[in-house]
Amino acid sequence: MKQFKAITLTHRNLGLDLVGRFHVEPELQQEKFGEVHTSFELSEFMFISTCNRVEFFFRTADKVDETYIERFLQKHYSEVSAELLKKAAIQTRVYSGIDAIRHLFHVTSSLDSLVVGEREIITQVREAFERASKAGLTGDFLRIAVQKAIETAKQVYTETEIATKPVSIVNLAYRKLLERDLHPGQNLLIIGAGSTIEALTGNLKTHGFNSVKVFNRTVSKAENIAKALNGKAYPLDQLTTEAGENDIVITCTGAEHSIVDIDIYKTMVPEKRKTIVDLAIPNDIDPTVISEFDIDYISIEDLKEEAKRNLKEREKEVFRCEALVEERLLEFEDAFRTRKLELAMRNVPETMKEIKQRALAQTFARDIEKMDDNSRETLERIVNYLEKKYISVPMKMARQVVLDQDLKDPIID
Repeated sequence: MKQFKAITLTHRNLGLDLVGRFHVEPELQQEKFGEVHTSFELSEFMFISTCNRVEFFFRTADKVDETYIERFLQKHYSEVSAELLKKAAIQTRVYSGIDAIRHLFHVTSSLDSLVVGEREIITQVREAFERASKAGLTGDFLRIAVQKAIETAKQVYTETEIATKPVSIVNLAYRKLLERDLHPGQNLLIIGAGSTIEALTGNLKTHGFNSVKVFNRTVSKAENIAKALNGKAYPLDQLTTEAGENDIVITCTGAEHSIVDIDIYKTMVPEKRKTIVDLAIPNDIDPTVISEFDIDYISIEDLKEEAKRNLKEREKEVFRCEALVEERLLEFEDAFRTRKLELAMRNVPETMKEIKQRALAQTFARDIEKMDDNSRETLERIVNYLEKKYISVPMKMARQVVLDQDLKDPIID
């Protein structure tokens, strides 16, 4: 246990820009860390990399200090300047023993995330372990640790309110649209085709709108969005001639000024009340349009305020989540002790069989030869019975002793 370490480079201690310098794509991780065992005498290793963190989980008998971290980073990130490596080594955080396990549980449960309560991290941790396991870098300790971390995260999400209130702008916008009673008879107009629109499109695929029109400066991007929604794509300069009648308008461009002014809006059947979701910064809808027409307007500013309120609600649940983590840490210790016991006693059954066979074939061979068939059969049943008992009873007793010991005692390494 005391050999388990975690080196963490996160948004909290390094900032997102510097963390990004240490990100490694999944398909390149085997090449970069494949020989980490022999290079640093690590018994187990797992690498986690997300948009806001890079984490190294491993087991080593070495002291992990600033010098060790700098040497470790230099070995695997030769493309990063010595100055940045030094800065990272100084500012990174190291966890050891049960604190490293606790940190893994917190990470997997999204208690340490940039956005508390985001479920994606569970999948990211599981996939990180699977890659490390496939590369032959993991063992029983990490296997049990990750298994218990994932179980803990699932319990956190099901038994607390940590993830019930959305904080993603895309999810909030979609929920607002659902409140407006989306149905197949509506006409949808989309302006923009960036990542935000693309993410929102994934939620809209199943609604089967009557008509979908997508406008964007780069028509090829608009075509990708339109294809996903069974709609049509148009260049942005055709907005005034092709927009037509619509019930819902979703807009998110990178323009430096409003896209839809009064003149353009008048070409969009203005007398019909619309729901407009404006996710652009600055807003794509001119303020005069909002003030002069009957519009159900949803702005990104409103959604951001709701996201802040929801995030505060999530953070209130952190204390409950941490209590669950502490309970699960005890389960991990039990599971690891049990596994160590199994490994220590795995040769007992085979040894008992050898003792039995030697006794029957050599030590008591002459005495057995003098027995009749019924006596031999009875003796064999007795010996087999005793063999099973001598295997199972001591192992059960040993397991009980291990699990009943003071949990504050160090686990056998």
